[in-house]
Amino acid sequence: MKNEHVTRRGFVGTAGVAVGAASAFAAPAVGRAAAPSERKRLGIIGAGSRGNQLLDTFLKEKDVDLVAVADVDDRHANETADRIKKEKEGERPDVSRDYRAMLDRKDLDAVIIATPDHWHALPTIHAVLAGKDVYVEKPVAHNVAEGRAMIEAGKKTGKIIAVGTQQRSSNHFRKAVEIVQSGKLGKVFWVQTWNYENISPVGMGRVADVETPPYVDYDKWLGPAPARPFNLNRFHLLFRWYFDYAGGMMSDWGVHLNDIVLWALDAKGPNSVYATGGVETTDDDRDTPDTLQVVYEFPTATLTYSMRKGNGLKFNGHDYGILFCGTDGSLLLDRSGYEVFPDQVSLPYGIKLVHGDRETRKITLESSKEKGDDGQPPHVRNFLDCLASRAKPTADIEIAHRSTNTCHLGNIAYKVGRKLNWDVEAERFKNDPEADALLGREARKGYELPQI
Repeated sequence: MKNEHVTRRGFVGTAGVAVGAASAFAAPAVGRAAAPSERKRLGIIGAGSRGNQLLDTFLKEKDVDLVAVADVDDRHANETADRIKKEKEGERPDVSRDYRAMLDRKDLDAVIIATPDHWHALPTIHAVLAGKDVYVEKPVAHNVAEGRAMIEAGKKTGKIIAVGTQQRSSNHFRKAVEIVQSGKLGKVFWVQTWNYENISPVGMGRVADVETPPYVDYDKWLGPAPARPFNLNRFHLLFRWYFDYAGGMMSDWGVHLNDIVLWALDAKGPNSVYATGGVETTDDDRDTPDTLQVVYEFPTATLTYSMRKGNGLKFNGHDYGILFCGTDGSLLLDRSGYEVFPDQVSLPYGIKLVHGDRETRKITLESSKEKGDDGQPPHVRNFLDCLASRAKPTADIEIAHRSTNTCHLGNIAYKVGRKLNWDVEAERFKNDPEADALLGREARKGYELPQI
C-alpha cells in the first residue's frame, strides 16, 4: 500500500487528495434513492473474528450480496469467501489483500469495515471518496483527529457512514434512555460504567518476536502504526491491548457503555476528565492499563468508568454495565436487560437530633425490568435501509465519534496523569498543548490521512 494509488483508477490515497477529486468520485452516488427492493452489493474489509460476527447478521439479510473480501491475512480472506459462497449458495466473492481493489467496482454499493482500530479511518475515507457507503466497527478511530477526518469525508461526499455501536438499535436500551430522560429517576447526577474480570497473573503472557507468516502482508497490517517486528501478542485479537493500534479496554468496551450515557444525558462530551491506573496485576507485555479509573464531569452529572483485570467481583451482580443514579431511584442496564430500583428518602441521625423529627419525602417510582439483547440485527437492518432511503443511520459517524472521544479522553488523561479540561465544540483541551498533541499522531510514511 505504501506510495501506491488508492484505487486502480488512480486517485491518490496518501497525503494530498484534492477536494475536487472527492466530489467527482462521490457525485454519481450522492442522493441516489434506490428502491427498498434493490439488492445491496457489499464488500467486507477485515475478515477476522469481528468481521465474521458481523457476517452472522449480514448474511441472513435476503437483499444482501457479499461480492468482495479483503484481508491482509490470506487465511481469513479465503475462509470467509468460502463461507459466503456456501451460506449464500452463490458465486465466491473476489478476494484480495488490498481493499482498494473492491473500491474500483462500479457495482459495489457499500463496504463493511471490521479491521483493527488503527485501520478504521483510511478505508472509511477511501471508500466514501470512491462513492461507497460504509459500515465501520467501533471505536470510530485510533484517535480524535482520525475520527474528525472521517466525519469531514462523509460530509464532503454525502455518503453514509454508520458505526457498529449496535446497542443504539436495541429496544431495551432505547427504553432505558427514555426512562432516564423522562425524569422518573429524579435528578440523575451520578453514572457508573464498568468492566471487571480476573485474568491475573499471566494475562496473555510474554512471547518473543517471530518471522511474519507467509500468508500475511504484515506491512499492510501495520499501516499507519509504527514499524515493529511481528509478534503474536500484537496481532489478531490481542492488538487492542497496545496503544499503537487501539486503546485497551477503555476503547474496546468503554465506547459501548459511554455511548449510552451520552445518549441518556443528551451530551456531546464531558467538561473535564481525570484518570488513574496502570498495569497492576498482569505480567504480560501490554502497554494499555489493566486497572483504570476515569472520572468525567458533565454539566449535570458525574460519570465514572472503572476497569480491572485482576479481580472479577461483580458490581450489583454484573461484570459490566451502566448504573444511572437519580434522587428518586436507579436504573441498572446491560445487554441482558434493565431494572429500575426505587429509592427511599431517609432522615439521618444527625439531622434528626439538630432539627427534630419530620416526615420524609415519599417516592412514587415503581420497580420495573425488561430483558434485552445487543441490538445487532436491527442495527444492520437500519444500515441497509439507509442505503436506499439516504437517511442518517441510528449510529451515525458524528454520534459514534463523540462516544469514541470519551475513550480517547480517558486514555489521554491516564497518559498525562492530571485532570484535563475539554472544549467539546472545538475538540481541544483548554490550555494544554501536551494533551492536545495526543489527539492525533504522525502516521507512518505512505499511510497518511488524505486531505479532505
